Amino acid sequence: MKEKAVPSSAQGPVQGSAAVVKGLQLLQIIPELGEAATVKGIQQHLGWPRPTLYRLLNTLEREGFLERNPLGGEYVLGRQFIHLARRSLRAGSLQERVRGALRRIGCETGETVHLGVPSGMHMTYIDKVESAETVRMASYIGMAVPMHSTSVGKAYLAALDESERERYLEQLDWEPVTARTIVDAARFRRELRETRRRGYAIDDEENEAGIICFGLAVTEVDGRVAGAISVSVPRYRFDDGKAERIVAIARAELDSLG
Repeated sequence: MKEKAVPSSAQGPVQGSAAVVKGLQLLQIIPELGEAATVKGIQQHLGWPRPTLYRLLNTLEREGFLERNPLGGEYVLGRQFIHLARRSLRAGSLQERVRGALRRIGCETGETVHLGVPSGMHMTYIDKVESAETVRMASYIGMAVPMHSTSVGKAYLAALDESERERYLEQLDWEPVTARTIVDAARFRRELRETRRRGYAIDDEENEAGIICFGLAVTEVDGRVAGAISVSVPRYRFDDGKAERIVAIARAELDSLG
């Protein structure tokens, strides 16, 4: 049977980027085929050799991105794919809910504000309000940052229940980011206890030299911890009382979200 044309980036041996492209094609076409998403139906639609198709289907099924209906034999999107989609939707919903508060915190403090959510063993910035000052943060939306060296990571971890927090702490990579990064697990646990007592986290040049950050946990409407915000201040702009002012402004804005 003649193979149907596929994008040039997906031609050639199924390895490296070509395999990734073909895997993505499968994930896109299977929902469209519906009950026809059997091995035979997929092969007829894409025209790929059976060994190639079986290899990709088996890999995606093993990783949880595809599942097979035991009755009809057709493939459907798996739990892992749906889990990632739901996480993305939740992040987007959180971003929309918190965006106004982020803008107001940035305006009132004059400093850079981030919204971060957990992604694996890191926090990922999904929104940012840039400071109007000359010196700005080198961060960007989509940037992944360590949990143990950032105020968003500390605030998020401190707000979790103990069992969930311990699961993170057991897997964290304690690599130093700056000379001030806490890399001792026992000391970090004490830091999180102090964060819970104080009600906010502090990154004292632990993730970026010359930058102090204050982090507060952000919850969903139902009260579940969803992520954290941080307000970042260059050391040279930091003065007595600024921490209290920043935290008070941020806490008032987050409390207004309900």
